[in-house]
Amino acid sequence: MSSNNSEHIHDKATNGHNELTRQMTLSLSPNQYERLFFQPSAPKGDLAKRLGNPTLLGLLGFLIPFSSTVFCLLQFQGSAATSLASVSGTFYFLGGIAMNIAGIAEFILGNSFPMAVFIIFGCHWVNIGYLQDPAHGIIASYAAGGAPGALSHTYNAGQGNYNVVMALVTFCFLLGSLRINIPFVVVFFSLIFVFSFFAAGYYQLGFNPSVAGLDHALYYFKIAGGFGFVTMMMGWYLAIITACASTGVPCPLPVFDLSQKVFAHNTNAQKGEHAGTVTQGNE
Repeated sequence: MSSNNSEHIHDKATNGHNELTRQMTLSLSPNQYERLFFQPSAPKGDLAKRLGNPTLLGLLGFLIPFSSTVFCLLQFQGSAATSLASVSGTFYFLGGIAMNIAGIAEFILGNSFPMAVFIIFGCHWVNIGYLQDPAHGIIASYAAGGAPGALSHTYNAGQGNYNVVMALVTFCFLLGSLRINIPFVVVFFSLIFVFSFFAAGYYQLGFNPSVAGLDHALYYFKIAGGFGFVTMMMGWYLAIITACASTGVPCPLPVFDLSQKVFAHNTNAQKGEHAGTVTQGNE
């Protein structure tokens, strides 16, 4: 009787150990799961456990059209700034649709910051696609009545103004990223210069619509592409980490988490940003 009890206890312990090992193998650790979110503290409610993580979708939705744009600005393999019209579909369907879907999913999960980032940049790509799409003839409309079209002062001034505004938006995102991770900070820091040099190029072209002015503007655009290359590399770095972590593939790349290093004591404000959050007086 005693021997049977011992064997039963041993079998139960062995089965429990195997089940625990299986669960640990098939599931992500809390740290692995939380670092998939571009949020200082990832949500831990039922939705976060039941729904898929949209971060990888948003990242790739940004990186595909952005990388194509950077290659064009850097004149890779004979491309040029005018090559952007050939990839306008990626602005609509990958940058626009994929990033907005990811942003809506982040909203459902209660992640305010990545929601704003994905939707703002998703709409940005739709705007760029609409502008570059020859079917809409936005640039051609400035050529009516013998006007210089793409060299029009009013057209380039408007584009310069837009890029200044996007630089300001990116600066706001840079401040919000200081508690996430270092690659994310580098992404927004370099993006500020991307939009700034785009603005400088458009303003230059508007004030000097000549061959020399065009060359000067293209020089600014190429500098923007250089900063964009830094953004692109950091973005793909994060995409590799996120893709591996989402399926439990070991990845030796460090994420350089900042949530416990920058304003680590200030967690109540971030927790209270979710809709329906109730802060208890004793907490």
